Amino acid sequence: MRNCLAAIMAALLASLAGAGPLAAQQAAPERDNVEAAAGDLKIIHLWTADPAAFMEAWAGPTPPTLPTATRIERNRRLTQAILYVNCEPDAAGACHLAATVTITAPDGTPYGEPLVFDAFKGPSTVARGNIGLAPAGIGLTIEDGEQLGRYRVELAVTDVNTGRTATSVVHIEAVEAGAPGDAL
Repeated sequence: MRNCLAAIMAALLASLAGAGPLAAQQAAPERDNVEAAAGDLKIIHLWTADPAAFMEAWAGPTPPTLPTATRIERNRRLTQAILYVNCEPDAAGACHLAATVTITAPDGTPYGEPLVFDAFKGPSTVARGNIGLAPAGIGLTIEDGEQLGRYRVELAVTDVNTGRTATSVVHIEAVEAGAPGDAL
């Protein structure tokens, strides 16, 4: 019985070892991590096709039902929303969240230069442990002549006062205008 079990285990290991290169060739696509953390700093990386409705929902009852999107039709705009928890105020009570957005096109090439901006800089208005909405983010429009497919968007938010950086990666699917699928 023990020899039989050993033979079965050896056969299983051999079959798994043989599957290794094939498995590497068929790697699953990178998953989104909409939420990311670095120490106490937490971020939530969202996109919306309707920023006015997003802001209306944000200002409404808690918890809000935010209109978000991960699909964009050619020549339509998606707007980034950066939510944060626990920015660390400096001695004067000001938070400073610096953001870097790096976008990769479907073919793996850079989609422009990384965008660097202050997502939030000013007096802390959100109590510790509560979620705040950073006033700055970027917009994304895939124009005529640009690639369709899966864009990788990396958002790195650094709490300048602590030096902590939380990094989130989401994917935006760019499709031709009028393509069937979920409404934007």
